[in-house]
Amino acid sequence: MTKRIIVDPITRIEGHLRIEVEVDNNNVVKDAWSSITLWRGIETILKGRDPRDAGLIVQRFCGVCTYAHYEASIMACEDAFGIKPPPNARIARNLINAAQYLYDHPMHFYHLHGLDWVDVVSALGANPAKAVEMAKAYCPDPYNCSATHYKAVQERVTKFVKSGRLGPFANAYWGNPSYKLPPEANLIILSHYLDALAVSKVGAQMMAILGGKNPHPQSLVVGGITSGMDMFDAERMGQYKFRFLQMKNFLETAYIPDVLLAATYYKDEGLKGIGGGVKNYLAYGGFQLDDSGEKLLFPRGIVKDRNLAKPLKLDEEKITEEATHSWYKDKAPQHPYKGTTEPDYTGYDKNGNLKGGEKYSW
Repeated sequence: MTKRIIVDPITRIEGHLRIEVEVDNNNVVKDAWSSITLWRGIETILKGRDPRDAGLIVQRFCGVCTYAHYEASIMACEDAFGIKPPPNARIARNLINAAQYLYDHPMHFYHLHGLDWVDVVSALGANPAKAVEMAKAYCPDPYNCSATHYKAVQERVTKFVKSGRLGPFANAYWGNPSYKLPPEANLIILSHYLDALAVSKVGAQMMAILGGKNPHPQSLVVGGITSGMDMFDAERMGQYKFRFLQMKNFLETAYIPDVLLAATYYKDEGLKGIGGGVKNYLAYGGFQLDDSGEKLLFPRGIVKDRNLAKPLKLDEEKITEEATHSWYKDKAPQHPYKGTTEPDYTGYDKNGNLKGGEKYSW
């Protein structure tokens, strides 16, 4: 006899997600389905519009990683028209992209999935002085590190919990044995979780200085940027650099040490590949360093079965999309250039469950 466990919606993601898990009498998972339940239809919205509008529309895919979609759509138009942007435009795009990277990674690490492995309740019982010693084992001068500060964090979170307005700290599995970090490690990363809320604003300001605004910048156009003269004004670049150094300090004295701290206690899961999916990864590359478009800071490639020692060459002609289990009319895999977007929503079964053997997700 099996039963279904439904978690809907999944939070701390961009969009709406539903998870259904089928378990047997021994609580062993027999099957599971992940369903994206919100259809955006961006491709359909773009039909019939001026391609120069694409960037401003497509970046609405997400409210966090906006710039990635923005630049990709602009580059797609430039590729179609045979246009190469001038060097200053390439540099400006890289600087905006850098701002995106600098605040997006800490946001992902702390705010989007940190509470899955940081036990907040455990942190409230940590010894602040021991937390200082632990933090200094991973960084000689840790970010915002003192027994006084850590004690203040504990008091702040305790007051927050007692208010009954738990916000992101509600409905978690506090005390579950799957949490591996000792109390002091939980306190260190919880402290930086709160710090990162303010620091992420600095990264957003960096993007706004060169992109016009955040989260959805507007300074890119097909063929370049809106105004190089304004963008590279000395005062504006000084504002960008000032914030860059703030972000750099947080990354080097909080984010990277915390990644290493967490990895120390969760290394067994990492070595086993838990959470790694099928363990095949694809990278398109990023940060164009010359006008040819071939020299990239982050190279293109494919990693199969987690074998980082033998990356494979990326051949975009071999990429296809298929919608066997998605709510579209597609019947066979298609290359993105030939892809179609024809929605075919078939809903749930008579019991209100996903049709796991059919179409069940966008």
